[in-house]
Amino acid sequence: MKHYRWLLIVLCLLLALTGCGARSLQGEASRALELDLSAGTAVSERDTHGGFHGDGMSFLKLSFPDDALADVIAADPAWNPLPLSNVTTALVYGLRSEEDGSDLGWGPYLTDAQGEPLVSPAVENGWYRFIDRHAQSYDSADESEVLERGSFNFTLALYDADRNELYYLTLDT
Repeated sequence: MKHYRWLLIVLCLLLALTGCGARSLQGEASRALELDLSAGTAVSERDTHGGFHGDGMSFLKLSFPDDALADVIAADPAWNPLPLSNVTTALVYGLRSEEDGSDLGWGPYLTDAQGEPLVSPAVENGWYRFIDRHAQSYDSADESEVLERGSFNFTLALYDADRNELYYLTLDT
């Protein structure tokens, strides 16, 4: 009986300690993008993930003291030079199109509480990386399908070469 009591106490302590691990958005970004982001200073960050399904958005803006990260990104084939594709433009800044006299609009989806794009001012010179986590689940890498879906699960990173800033964004709906 005494052993069961000690076992119960140890189990309770282990369960209590598993919730104590702090999660760093900068560490998450570093892992997701496979980059060493330790030289970056967080300028702004926000994470609304929570609840049972973990839906929400993460936003991190890092500032770097020099352009050393730009050299690493430029050599990585997973990163694309700007301008953004139509899909990523719609996600970040919104995209408007007129067909047959009707206005079709997409986005922006990555916005603050007032509906303004989180990436501001617009990044004109640099690179971006789009990781479609939804498509990874269904073996479909066609980026054009993203705006047709009923839910989003993606990671988007933009590196602003003019300002040595990295934007890291995730959206899970």
